[in-house]
Amino acid sequence: MKKFAVMLACIVVSLFTNAKAPEVTDVSVTGEGVGNGGRPVVVATCAAKKADKVTDADLTRCAVRAVLFSGWVDKSNTSSFDASVSHPAVAGSPDAEDAHADYFADFFASGDASKYASVLPDTRKVVKSGKVYNVSQSVSVNVPELRRKLEKDNIIKSLRSGW
Repeated sequence: MKKFAVMLACIVVSLFTNAKAPEVTDVSVTGEGVGNGGRPVVVATCAAKKADKVTDADLTRCAVRAVLFSGWVDKSNTSSFDASVSHPAVAGSPDAEDAHADYFADFFASGDASKYASVLPDTRKVVKSGKVYNVSQSVSVNVPELRRKLEKDNIIKSLRSGW
């Protein structure tokens, strides 16, 4: 019995030590103005232990996730005394991700999120901060199409439906 308990303890410890943190984590999104076709341009920032681990798909996922659940602040369209324009989250609140967890897990895992954002070329910046690299790049997010998709799938209410 004692050998079984020791062996079980070793297995549990090995499971916890083998559990890896994600290689790339979302850090922040800030507004950069409006791009082609009225699409907002945001700067998505991801962190990783190696700068080359951050892909365009990671940056688009970060941008779409922020636009959906937290909104973004855009300081580029204002010229007066540190004013800013706050854009609300498309999904309404961060709780929407938990309320529709299965939908959004599939949405991000299948790569559907990448259909609604595109990385702008020649805008990547890499900054080393301690032991991690913060990789930033400008991303154009197609908010109207993203909103239509979520309305069609009954995740959010249409703006035309009223209250």
